[in-house]
Amino acid sequence: MAKREQKTHRKQKGSKVQKKRLGKAGILIGVLAFVALLFSAAGLFVFQKLNRINYDSGQIQTDDVATETVAVETAETEIEDVLTEDDVSDLEDTQTVLSDMEIFSDSDIYNILLLGTDERKKEFSTNARADSIMILSLNKELGSMKLVSLERGMGVPILEGQYQGQYDWLTHCFRYGGADLMMKEIRECLRVDVDRYVRVNFNTFEQLINAVGGVDIELTEAEVKGLNGFVRTNARTKHEVVVGLNHLDGYDALQYSRLRYIDSDWKRIQRQRNVIQSVVKAAKGKNLVEINGMIDTVLPLIQTNLTKMEILELAMFAPNVLGADFEQMSIPQKGTYGGMKGMGGRSLYAVDFEKNAQILRDFLEE
Repeated sequence: MAKREQKTHRKQKGSKVQKKRLGKAGILIGVLAFVALLFSAAGLFVFQKLNRINYDSGQIQTDDVATETVAVETAETEIEDVLTEDDVSDLEDTQTVLSDMEIFSDSDIYNILLLGTDERKKEFSTNARADSIMILSLNKELGSMKLVSLERGMGVPILEGQYQGQYDWLTHCFRYGGADLMMKEIRECLRVDVDRYVRVNFNTFEQLINAVGGVDIELTEAEVKGLNGFVRTNARTKHEVVVGLNHLDGYDALQYSRLRYIDSDWKRIQRQRNVIQSVVKAAKGKNLVEINGMIDTVLPLIQTNLTKMEILELAMFAPNVLGADFEQMSIPQKGTYGGMKGMGGRSLYAVDFEKNAQILRDFLEE
């Protein structure tokens, strides 16, 4: 059956892709900002609004590339180890397997790298890590959207710069070469065509939540104990929360999204997804005046190399975003990675990129 016939057949059958749990990837603020970015193309004043965005190629100057010694706590970032010895202790010691398959590209599929960096200020910095790393994949023919979370602790070969050839966390590659290097790493390791990115940070996350009027989140007893500071926690809300439904502002929603000590990073990702869905639900009920205010708040806090015309083209996907659940998966998949040591003695996930590149391709083509 021809490729287009296969797609038409799948569309007619209305086949559903199984939703899969996201892997550990930090704060999932990229997709939230992308929703606001799509809204910006909906009004008659679109170009005026789009002028508010920070357009940037994603490249950084060689002199700005962070050295290994820069990966420590700074005044604007709270640095936590992405992986520790405990995270890889139960994994087999192995080596990364690179793929030589052809880079996957499809004229009907548009891939955008979503980056959430760990600054807490409005300004973007070269001294930051990509705390959240995702691929947003849009199928223009089927009008569908998929979200792939990339584990930031994956060990990848640094492709350029003073550390070229050494292995480090994927998240650190942002320090070594910005969004441009991150896209190169993903193309090389996962063999998928991606040359556009959208970048936001922690500050953007809070501002967006406040712009939609906050989010409604169901909290468990364990989450309440953590957020109220009754147990060891890495995140505490300003306002006391209770078991059941809570209305959270931007700050408290960020703390909920970062909470992990009570269980695991895997659970944290589920909490982040809860926030994403709640933002989408809240945004769906906004009128044009409210949407305009949200746009004015959020767009200056976004950095991208998308052109204005590309953003206008992508605006057709806004109806699919509003009220919809994203088809999701994580990379690497269970059973396709082990443990290894990399640059600076850091514990890394040693990924079989040959298997994961094929898994990713199959998911994007479904």
